[in-house]
Amino acid sequence: MGLVKMRKKFHFKLFITLYIFWLLLTTNGNPPNILAGFLSSLLITRLSYGILYDEKGFIFHIPKPHIMIKYLITLFAEIYKSAIDHIVNILTNDYNPTIVEVNLDIEDPLLVTLIANSITLTPETITVEKEGNKLLVLYIKEDIYNEVEKEIKSNFESIFITKGRKN
Repeated sequence: MGLVKMRKKFHFKLFITLYIFWLLLTTNGNPPNILAGFLSSLLITRLSYGILYDEKGFIFHIPKPHIMIKYLITLFAEIYKSAIDHIVNILTNDYNPTIVEVNLDIEDPLLVTLIANSITLTPETITVEKEGNKLLVLYIKEDIYNEVEKEIKSNFESIFITKGRKN
């Protein structure tokens, strides 16, 4: 009974991933470093129960690599496009900061957080608050036609929604 209960609260794949990541990042093969990585990975895995995983497995789902590559390309393109727009807005004195509410269709907390951070990385916008799948975004210009929400949904959220399924 104790072993079964222990197994439910310990995610071995997460532990191995963390431990390998530790070893790759430190590139130090001395015994104290190997032990520190082992103990740290063990502790983080145990403390992550209920946050990253539960009895059923991971609570969130990591998008497939090709989706992440598409997301990163889109993110960098949006950062550069927005930076140019921001420079023009500053030079023309065209700004009137407003708070915009963005309601995402995606409910996966990892993806909502990823989109919220993408908004903050993009010049002219900052995610001020996140509650579930609703974001409050500070936008440097007045959003008369609700363009900010449309752009966020078409540029970022649409990447994670495939074939009628919300990733």
